[in-house]
Amino acid sequence: MNKKGFYVFLSICLVMLLTMLITACHDEVLEIEESNTYVWQKYMNEEEYKEVKEGMSYLDVVRISGGAGQQINNGTYEWNDEILLTKGYRLKFEDDVLVKKEIVKRKGKSKR
Repeated sequence: MNKKGFYVFLSICLVMLLTMLITACHDEVLEIEESNTYVWQKYMNEEEYKEVKEGMSYLDVVRISGGAGQQINNGTYEWNDEILLTKGYRLKFEDDVLVKKEIVKRKGKSKR
């Protein structure tokens, strides 16, 4: 192989490597959150909570809610309510499958 052929081969390999790296770094959750017009849209609302069904994957729930939940412990995530600060939505996943969902009531921390 001559020098010119080697450089063409090397260039093709580098382009392919860069393409694979860009594809591998694709974070769908981040992309979903960044597509929201407002920050609060990454939280969940009651209609979205009703749409979420057992058997869905975590990514399916993120697509419905518009954002990632805050991880409480292994497999349990919680989304704040978009409107009310007095409740949240807690979902438990096992092997990336939703197995339990519940609404969590919160007490305020006001000292008035």
